[in-house]
Amino acid sequence: MGKTNQKKPGDPAKAGAEQEDGEVDNAFDLWLRRGLHQLYDTVAKEPIPDELLRMIEEDQRAKKE
Repeated sequence: MGKTNQKKPGDPAKAGAEQEDGEVDNAFDLWLRRGLHQLYDTVAKEPIPDELLRMIEEDQRAKKE
């Protein structure tokens, strides 16, 4: 039998996948983006520790030499 391209219930949506009505399924992407922002925005806004900055600067200097 031939292979069909029909989506089965429960199949994950692919990025940019179109629904039967032709609209791009953005609901999951929006939900995921909002959830990730809620979890990680405060962490991303924290200052970089001085020790880590020092290590990065030392590594950059070592690569230039």
